[in-house]
Amino acid sequence: MNSYEAYTLYLAIKLHFTSNTYDFYKHNAKVNSSFNTFLKRNDRFFFHKLTTKYNKEEMLEYFVSNFFHNSKTWIGNLVRADGETIYNKWTKYNQSFTYNFRGDCVLLSNTINDSGIRFDDLFHVANGQHPKLLRLFLSEKISVQTLIILDKVLSFIKKWDKEIGENVIWPEKSFKIKKLKPFVNFNLTKCKFIMKEIFV
Repeated sequence: MNSYEAYTLYLAIKLHFTSNTYDFYKHNAKVNSSFNTFLKRNDRFFFHKLTTKYNKEEMLEYFVSNFFHNSKTWIGNLVRADGETIYNKWTKYNQSFTYNFRGDCVLLSNTINDSGIRFDDLFHVANGQHPKLLRLFLSEKISVQTLIILDKVLSFIKKWDKEIGENVIWPEKSFKIKKLKPFVNFNLTKCKFIMKEIFV
């Protein structure tokens, strides 16, 4: 992958995580850019730096993990230690995806038992307040990947969009989660089996 290709990938992922209408996969990663524009950028060296460390698939994951973390981030920040830390955390989770999902499910099961609530109560929005599951996610007790898997099986995020009363934290999180969904790959059958094993 050359520097210009890294630049166009960067633009596409950035647009995906900041635009209501642009979808990376539906638009086939196409963006309005030109090589001449790229050559005029003072920060083009950063793209070259990334191409010496990562292949195309790795760079896609690098940009996805970082733009999910902060959709306003700049390429200069991405190549620093913080950008690598975010990417490494993302990669580490994905390398043990099933194990981590199971761990989150066990934590949720323990929460149910300790709080004396039912499974459905994790998702319940009372008087417009954040549901228990969302609070666990916001406090980083469970991962966004787990939230996405659970939503794939149970479809609760659309309901949250309608029922959660505050309009500062959740709308932004909801948008980012929906934007991240296409990049989270998992074995649905295996995840359903884990859920059945732990919760049923």
